[in-house]
Amino acid sequence: MTINIDHFSKEQTAILKGLGILLIVLHNFFHNLKPVIGENEFTFSPEIFWNFYHVLQLSPENCARAIFSYFGHYGVQIFIFFSTYGLTRKYYRKPLIIGQFLADRVNKIYFSFLLCVAVYILLGWLKAEIMPGEKVLYWDSLLWKVLLVSSFIPGQALMPVGPWWFMPFIFQVYLLYPWLLKGHQKWGDSFLILVSVAALAAESWINPYLLDHGLNLNYTVFGHLTLLCLGLFFASRDRIKIRNVYAGLALLLFILGSFNAQAWIVSNIAFTVFALSTSTTLFNLLLHSALATRLLMFFGNISFPLFMVNGFLRTPFHHVAEIYNHWWMDNLAALASLLFSTFCAYGLGKMDHRLRAVVRSKS
Repeated sequence: MTINIDHFSKEQTAILKGLGILLIVLHNFFHNLKPVIGENEFTFSPEIFWNFYHVLQLSPENCARAIFSYFGHYGVQIFIFFSTYGLTRKYYRKPLIIGQFLADRVNKIYFSFLLCVAVYILLGWLKAEIMPGEKVLYWDSLLWKVLLVSSFIPGQALMPVGPWWFMPFIFQVYLLYPWLLKGHQKWGDSFLILVSVAALAAESWINPYLLDHGLNLNYTVFGHLTLLCLGLFFASRDRIKIRNVYAGLALLLFILGSFNAQAWIVSNIAFTVFALSTSTTLFNLLLHSALATRLLMFFGNISFPLFMVNGFLRTPFHHVAEIYNHWWMDNLAALASLLFSTFCAYGLGKMDHRLRAVVRSKS
């Protein structure tokens, strides 16, 4: 279970992102099917674990829905970790020009997001024609999301599409990253420890106050600083090495995070450390299955458009699952939703690529 490698290759990163996006997409589909289990993602409640336990105990045929509902959101932690890990591997020993860095991020992600928003609006207009009496498009929420400020407005972080909370968050990461990188280059690991301790203190003492006012640090970069620091820490090492004792401690903290609020605060770190420590075992298993490797890499390479579209494309499949309310229909509808979202994400990625090619050719 111990990991001891030079660093994650591009292919290995795609494999882990592929696993992460599958966890996320299936979580997004299952997590609000009845009976709702809930998830300790942005807030914590010990009752959610017992909901999970009782579903497994009383109806084990619902194990897929229960597992993805309860654990699937941890796939997001893989993307948060690699956001600073990948950037640090690129910029740690080369100059980072802030203006150019931010422009590259906008060009790489933001315009792809706007294309996804355009598709969402077109589908919303079509739905409004079919269901004229139902409010479909929330224009104020779309505006806050496009302006990347929704996480600072009460009640808007998960509007109008839940997974889109990630867009303002990732641009906050890009704004803060040059400071994190410079601080680590100047003061070393002690800087990362100081930032992480401050973030954990804010989660414990400030976030309860914010929750009472409709806000949440965990919708922003400040709720994930410890994981960002972890990505920077590992990327700046000569090798990535996690001993068995640390992997075991991470697993213990992750388990405790289901019952204890203080342990839950570090459960995202614990999950990531344990997941990384088992990654070499995963890579070794995949050596015996070229098909599984290619499939995970495929999902990893389309993870961004799939992350963007799965939230609103699942609606008709989700509706079918709610009508029948049987475990086999839940699983079948989830698979159909995944396949349809994958097809659309792949097409959206191709469209994005062609539009960029046209713009480059004209310019």
